[in-house]
Amino acid sequence: MTLLSIRSEDFDRASRVDAFRNVVASMTKVDFIPDDRQHFNSETSIAVLPGAIIGHGRHSASTAIRTRSHAADCSDDVMFHIPLAGGGTISQTGGKEEVLHPGLVYVDPGDVPGTVRFGGQHMEGIYVSIPRAHLSSAAAGLEVALRRSAPLTPQWRLFLTYARGLHAELPALAPEEAARCVTHVQDLALMALGATREATEIAAGRGVRAARLKDVKREIEQNLLSPGLSADSVASRLGLSSRYVRALFEREGTSFRDHVAGRRLARAYRMLSDPALQHLNIARIAMDAGFGDLSWFNTRFKQTYGMTPRDVRAQIA
Repeated sequence: MTLLSIRSEDFDRASRVDAFRNVVASMTKVDFIPDDRQHFNSETSIAVLPGAIIGHGRHSASTAIRTRSHAADCSDDVMFHIPLAGGGTISQTGGKEEVLHPGLVYVDPGDVPGTVRFGGQHMEGIYVSIPRAHLSSAAAGLEVALRRSAPLTPQWRLFLTYARGLHAELPALAPEEAARCVTHVQDLALMALGATREATEIAAGRGVRAARLKDVKREIEQNLLSPGLSADSVASRLGLSSRYVRALFEREGTSFRDHVAGRRLARAYRMLSDPALQHLNIARIAMDAGFGDLSWFNTRFKQTYGMTPRDVRAQIA
Protein backbone atom coordinates (compact mmCIF):
# COMPACT_ATOMS: atom_id res chain seq x y z
CA MET A 1 0.00 0.00 0.00
CA THR A 2 1.48 3.34 -1.10
CA LEU A 3 0.06 6.81 -0.41
CA LEU A 4 1.20 9.65 -2.66
CA SER A 5 0.45 13.37 -2.64
CA ILE A 6 1.09 15.73 -5.55
CA ARG A 7 0.42 19.42 -4.82
CA SER A 8 1.42 22.30 -7.03
CA GLU A 9 1.91 24.57 -4.03
CA ASP A 10 4.74 22.35 -2.77
CA PHE A 11 6.96 23.41 -5.67
CA ASP A 12 9.07 26.56 -5.83
CA ARG A 13 6.96 29.38 -7.23
CA ALA A 14 9.50 30.37 -9.88
CA SER A 15 9.41 26.95 -11.55
CA ARG A 16 6.17 25.61 -10.07
CA VAL A 17 4.23 24.78 -13.21
CA ASP A 18 7.06 23.09 -15.10
CA ALA A 19 8.22 21.10 -12.07
CA PHE A 20 4.67 20.05 -11.27
CA ARG A 21 4.03 19.00 -14.86
CA ASN A 22 7.17 16.86 -14.94
CA VAL A 23 6.23 15.02 -11.74
CA VAL A 24 2.64 14.45 -12.86
CA ALA A 25 3.72 13.19 -16.28
CA SER A 26 6.06 10.61 -14.74
CA MET A 27 3.62 9.43 -12.07
CA THR A 28 0.19 9.59 -13.72
CA LYS A 29 1.05 9.47 -17.44
CA VAL A 30 -0.71 12.73 -18.34
CA ASP A 31 0.52 16.16 -19.38
CA PHE A 32 -1.07 19.05 -17.47
CA ILE A 33 -1.49 22.39 -19.26
CA PRO A 34 -2.87 25.14 -16.99
CA ASP A 35 -5.03 27.96 -18.33
CA ASP A 36 -3.35 30.46 -16.00
CA ARG A 37 0.24 29.55 -15.14
CA GLN A 38 0.49 32.21 -12.46
CA HIS A 39 -2.54 31.14 -10.44
CA PHE A 40 -2.63 27.45 -11.33
CA ASN A 41 -3.47 25.14 -8.43
CA SER A 42 -3.73 21.38 -8.35
CA GLU A 43 -3.62 18.73 -5.67
CA THR A 44 -4.03 14.99 -5.95
CA SER A 45 -3.89 12.28 -3.28
CA ILE A 46 -3.31 8.79 -4.64
CA ALA A 47 -3.54 5.43 -2.88
CA VAL A 48 -1.82 2.58 -4.73
CA LEU A 49 -3.16 -0.78 -3.57
CA PRO A 50 -2.94 -4.36 -4.83
CA GLY A 51 -5.85 -4.53 -7.27
CA ALA A 52 -6.89 -0.85 -7.27
CA ILE A 53 -5.67 2.73 -7.34
CA ILE A 54 -7.89 5.36 -5.71
CA GLY A 55 -7.27 9.05 -6.18
CA HIS A 56 -8.87 12.30 -5.09
CA GLY A 57 -8.06 15.37 -7.15
CA ARG A 58 -8.87 19.06 -7.25
CA HIS A 59 -7.65 21.20 -10.16
CA SER A 60 -8.05 24.75 -11.35
CA ALA A 61 -8.89 25.38 -15.02
CA SER A 62 -6.54 23.27 -17.09
CA THR A 63 -6.23 20.51 -19.64
CA ALA A 64 -4.81 17.04 -19.00
CA ILE A 65 -3.58 15.13 -22.04
CA ARG A 66 -2.76 11.44 -22.20
CA THR A 67 -0.63 11.19 -25.32
CA ARG A 68 -0.17 8.10 -27.44
CA SER A 69 3.23 7.48 -25.82
CA HIS A 70 1.69 7.94 -22.35
CA ALA A 71 -1.05 5.46 -23.23
CA ALA A 72 1.52 2.91 -24.40
CA ASP A 73 3.11 3.01 -20.93
CA CYS A 74 -0.21 2.50 -19.11
CA SER A 75 -1.25 -0.86 -17.71
CA ASP A 76 -4.46 -2.60 -18.78
CA ASP A 77 -6.61 -0.88 -16.16
CA VAL A 78 -10.05 0.70 -16.34
CA MET A 79 -10.42 4.08 -14.63
CA PHE A 80 -13.72 5.38 -13.29
CA HIS A 81 -13.92 9.21 -13.18
CA ILE A 82 -16.58 10.49 -10.78
CA PRO A 83 -16.77 14.31 -10.47
CA LEU A 84 -17.66 15.75 -7.07
CA ALA A 85 -17.68 19.46 -7.91
CA GLY A 86 -17.20 21.68 -10.94
CA GLY A 87 -17.37 20.38 -14.47
CA GLY A 88 -15.47 19.66 -17.63
CA THR A 89 -15.25 17.38 -20.62
CA ILE A 90 -13.34 14.27 -21.68
CA SER A 91 -12.69 12.75 -25.08
CA GLN A 92 -10.73 9.64 -26.02
CA THR A 93 -9.71 7.89 -29.20
CA GLY A 94 -12.62 5.74 -30.32
CA GLY A 95 -15.25 7.84 -28.54
CA LYS A 96 -16.89 11.25 -28.66
CA GLU A 97 -16.54 14.18 -26.30
CA GLU A 98 -18.40 13.51 -23.06
CA VAL A 99 -19.49 15.90 -20.31
CA LEU A 100 -18.13 15.57 -16.76
CA HIS A 101 -20.08 16.94 -13.81
CA PRO A 102 -21.41 15.73 -10.44
CA GLY A 103 -23.97 12.98 -10.84
CA LEU A 104 -22.11 11.27 -13.69
CA VAL A 105 -19.47 8.54 -13.99
CA TYR A 106 -17.12 8.20 -16.95
CA VAL A 107 -15.51 4.84 -17.71
CA ASP A 108 -12.02 5.27 -19.14
CA PRO A 109 -10.00 2.50 -20.84
CA GLY A 110 -6.74 3.58 -19.25
CA ASP A 111 -4.48 2.62 -22.14
CA VAL A 112 -6.19 4.89 -24.71
CA PRO A 113 -5.06 8.46 -25.56
CA GLY A 114 -7.43 11.23 -24.54
CA THR A 115 -7.94 14.73 -23.22
CA VAL A 116 -9.67 15.93 -20.05
CA ARG A 117 -10.73 19.55 -19.73
CA PHE A 118 -11.10 20.88 -16.17
CA GLY A 119 -13.34 23.93 -16.43
CA GLY A 120 -14.49 26.75 -14.17
CA GLN A 121 -12.69 27.80 -11.01
CA HIS A 122 -11.93 24.23 -10.09
CA MET A 123 -12.98 20.64 -10.66
CA GLU A 124 -12.87 18.00 -7.95
CA GLY A 125 -13.32 14.27 -8.36
CA ILE A 126 -12.68 10.71 -7.28
CA TYR A 127 -10.76 8.40 -9.61
CA VAL A 128 -10.68 4.63 -9.20
CA SER A 129 -8.51 2.43 -11.40
CA ILE A 130 -9.06 -1.36 -11.45
CA PRO A 131 -7.21 -3.97 -13.54
CA ARG A 132 -9.43 -5.12 -16.38
CA ALA A 133 -8.86 -8.75 -15.38
CA HIS A 134 -10.87 -8.15 -12.20
CA LEU A 135 -13.83 -6.95 -14.28
CA SER A 136 -13.99 -9.90 -16.69
CA SER A 137 -17.29 -11.22 -15.33
CA ALA A 138 -18.88 -7.89 -16.26
CA ALA A 139 -17.31 -7.78 -19.73
CA ALA A 140 -20.57 -7.05 -21.55
CA GLY A 141 -21.52 -4.19 -19.25
CA LEU A 142 -17.99 -2.82 -19.36
CA GLU A 143 -17.87 -2.68 -23.16
CA VAL A 144 -21.13 -0.72 -23.20
CA ALA A 145 -19.86 1.73 -20.57
CA LEU A 146 -16.38 2.43 -21.97
CA ARG A 147 -15.71 6.01 -23.20
CA ARG A 148 -19.12 7.18 -22.01
CA SER A 149 -20.54 9.34 -19.23
CA ALA A 150 -23.55 7.83 -17.50
CA PRO A 151 -25.80 8.88 -14.60
CA LEU A 152 -24.88 7.61 -11.15
CA THR A 153 -27.23 4.73 -10.41
CA PRO A 154 -27.73 3.55 -6.80
CA GLN A 155 -25.04 0.95 -7.52
CA TRP A 156 -22.57 3.58 -8.72
CA ARG A 157 -23.34 5.75 -5.71
CA LEU A 158 -22.50 2.80 -3.44
CA PHE A 159 -19.24 2.36 -5.35
CA LEU A 160 -18.41 6.07 -4.98
CA THR A 161 -19.29 6.21 -1.29
CA TYR A 162 -17.22 3.15 -0.45
CA ALA A 163 -14.19 4.16 -2.55
CA ARG A 164 -14.25 7.70 -1.13
CA GLY A 165 -14.50 6.39 2.43
CA LEU A 166 -11.70 3.88 1.87
CA HIS A 167 -9.44 6.60 0.46
CA ALA A 168 -10.04 8.72 3.54
CA GLU A 169 -9.48 5.92 6.05
CA LEU A 170 -6.51 4.17 4.43
CA PRO A 171 -3.84 5.72 6.68
CA ALA A 172 -5.52 4.06 9.66
CA LEU A 173 -5.89 0.61 8.08
CA ALA A 174 -3.49 -2.32 8.25
CA PRO A 175 -2.34 -3.61 4.84
CA GLU A 176 -4.40 -6.81 5.15
CA GLU A 177 -7.50 -4.77 6.01
CA ALA A 178 -6.92 -2.49 3.02
CA ALA A 179 -6.55 -5.56 0.77
CA ARG A 180 -9.92 -6.89 1.89
CA CYS A 181 -11.49 -3.50 1.22
CA VAL A 182 -10.10 -3.51 -2.33
CA THR A 183 -12.06 -6.70 -2.96
CA HIS A 184 -15.22 -4.84 -1.94
CA VAL A 185 -14.38 -1.99 -4.34
CA GLN A 186 -13.92 -4.48 -7.18
CA ASP A 187 -17.18 -6.25 -6.35
CA LEU A 188 -19.13 -3.00 -6.21
CA ALA A 189 -17.73 -2.08 -9.64
CA LEU A 190 -18.93 -5.45 -10.95
CA MET A 191 -22.39 -4.86 -9.55
CA ALA A 192 -22.53 -1.34 -11.00
CA LEU A 193 -21.46 -2.58 -14.43
CA GLY A 194 -24.24 -5.15 -14.47
CA ALA A 195 -22.14 -8.23 -13.75
CA THR A 196 -23.19 -11.84 -14.02
CA ARG A 197 -25.61 -13.15 -11.44
CA GLU A 198 -22.86 -14.90 -9.51
CA ALA A 199 -20.60 -11.83 -9.35
CA THR A 200 -23.53 -9.63 -8.40
CA GLU A 201 -24.41 -11.95 -5.52
CA ILE A 202 -20.83 -11.72 -4.29
CA ALA A 203 -20.97 -7.92 -4.48
CA ALA A 204 -24.30 -7.86 -2.64
CA GLY A 205 -22.78 -9.85 0.20
CA ARG A 206 -24.60 -13.14 -0.44
CA GLY A 207 -21.63 -14.93 -1.99
CA VAL A 208 -20.02 -15.77 1.34
CA ARG A 209 -18.74 -19.08 0.03
CA ALA A 210 -16.99 -17.47 -2.96
CA ALA A 211 -15.51 -14.77 -0.74
CA ARG A 212 -14.21 -17.42 1.68
CA LEU A 213 -12.62 -19.32 -1.20
CA LYS A 214 -10.80 -16.16 -2.27
CA ASP A 215 -9.42 -15.79 1.24
CA VAL A 216 -8.32 -19.43 1.33
CA LYS A 217 -6.56 -19.20 -2.04
CA ARG A 218 -4.84 -15.99 -0.98
CA GLU A 219 -3.61 -17.72 2.18
CA ILE A 220 -2.32 -20.62 0.11
CA GLU A 221 -0.35 -18.27 -2.17
CA GLN A 222 1.22 -16.53 0.80
CA ASN A 223 2.34 -19.86 2.31
CA LEU A 224 2.85 -21.91 -0.87
CA LEU A 225 6.44 -22.88 -0.08
CA SER A 226 5.82 -23.74 3.56
CA PRO A 227 6.26 -27.47 4.28
CA GLY A 228 3.51 -27.14 6.88
CA LEU A 229 0.88 -25.89 4.41
CA SER A 230 -2.30 -27.91 4.85
CA ALA A 231 -6.06 -27.50 4.98
CA ASP A 232 -5.77 -27.58 8.77
CA SER A 233 -3.15 -24.79 8.92
CA VAL A 234 -5.08 -22.54 6.51
CA ALA A 235 -8.34 -23.16 8.35
CA SER A 236 -6.71 -22.30 11.66
CA ARG A 237 -5.31 -19.00 10.39
CA LEU A 238 -8.66 -17.97 8.89
CA GLY A 239 -10.82 -19.13 11.80
CA LEU A 240 -12.57 -21.80 9.71
CA SER A 241 -12.94 -25.55 10.06
CA SER A 242 -10.68 -27.73 7.90
CA ARG A 243 -13.76 -29.63 6.74
CA TYR A 244 -15.26 -26.37 5.44
CA VAL A 245 -12.01 -25.45 3.65
CA ARG A 246 -11.92 -28.83 1.89
CA ALA A 247 -15.61 -28.49 0.95
CA LEU A 248 -14.91 -25.16 -0.77
CA PHE A 249 -12.60 -26.89 -3.24
CA GLU A 250 -14.86 -29.90 -3.65
CA ARG A 251 -17.60 -27.57 -4.90
CA GLU A 252 -15.15 -26.45 -7.60
CA GLY A 253 -14.57 -30.05 -8.67
CA THR A 254 -11.09 -30.29 -7.19
CA SER A 255 -9.43 -30.72 -3.79
CA PHE A 256 -7.24 -28.67 -1.48
CA ARG A 257 -4.31 -30.98 -2.18
CA ASP A 258 -4.72 -30.80 -5.96
CA HIS A 259 -5.01 -27.00 -5.90
CA VAL A 260 -1.80 -26.66 -3.88
CA ALA A 261 -0.02 -29.16 -6.13
CA GLY A 262 -1.15 -27.23 -9.21
CA ARG A 263 0.17 -23.94 -7.87
CA ARG A 264 3.49 -25.54 -6.92
CA LEU A 265 3.78 -27.26 -10.29
CA ALA A 266 3.24 -23.94 -12.05
CA ARG A 267 6.06 -22.44 -10.01
CA ALA A 268 8.33 -25.35 -10.87
CA TYR A 269 7.50 -25.02 -14.58
CA ARG A 270 8.43 -21.34 -14.54
CA MET A 271 11.71 -22.12 -12.80
CA LEU A 272 12.56 -24.92 -15.25
CA SER A 273 11.84 -22.58 -18.17
CA ASP A 274 14.02 -19.78 -16.83
CA PRO A 275 17.47 -19.72 -18.49
CA ALA A 276 18.85 -17.90 -15.46
CA LEU A 277 18.09 -20.94 -13.27
CA GLN A 278 19.70 -23.62 -15.46
CA HIS A 279 22.41 -24.08 -12.85
CA LEU A 280 19.84 -25.56 -10.44
CA ASN A 281 19.21 -29.29 -10.74
CA ILE A 282 15.68 -30.62 -11.01
CA ALA A 283 15.63 -31.96 -7.46
CA ARG A 284 16.53 -28.52 -6.11
CA ILE A 285 13.82 -26.86 -8.18
CA ALA A 286 11.25 -29.38 -6.95
CA MET A 287 12.26 -28.62 -3.38
CA ASP A 288 12.23 -24.86 -3.96
CA ALA A 289 8.72 -25.17 -5.42
CA GLY A 290 7.46 -26.84 -2.25
CA PHE A 291 7.75 -30.55 -3.12
CA GLY A 292 9.33 -32.93 -0.62
CA ASP A 293 8.99 -36.13 -2.70
CA LEU A 294 10.88 -36.05 -6.03
CA SER A 295 9.21 -39.18 -7.41
CA TRP A 296 5.73 -37.78 -6.73
CA PHE A 297 6.78 -34.44 -8.23
CA ASN A 298 7.95 -36.11 -11.47
CA THR A 299 4.75 -38.13 -11.75
CA ARG A 300 2.43 -35.16 -11.18
CA PHE A 301 4.46 -32.94 -13.49
CA LYS A 302 4.16 -35.43 -16.37
CA GLN A 303 0.42 -35.86 -15.73
CA THR A 304 -0.11 -32.09 -15.76
CA TYR A 305 2.12 -30.92 -18.61
CA GLY A 306 2.46 -34.05 -20.77
CA MET A 307 6.25 -33.90 -20.50
CA THR A 308 8.89 -34.50 -17.89
CA PRO A 309 10.75 -31.74 -16.05
CA ARG A 310 13.84 -32.77 -18.06
CA ASP A 311 11.88 -32.27 -21.31
CA VAL A 312 10.92 -28.73 -20.29
CA ARG A 313 14.49 -27.86 -19.41
CA ALA A 314 15.72 -29.29 -22.74
CA GLN A 315 13.52 -26.81 -24.62
CA ILE A 316 15.65 -23.88 -23.47
CA ALA A 317 19.01 -25.57 -23.91
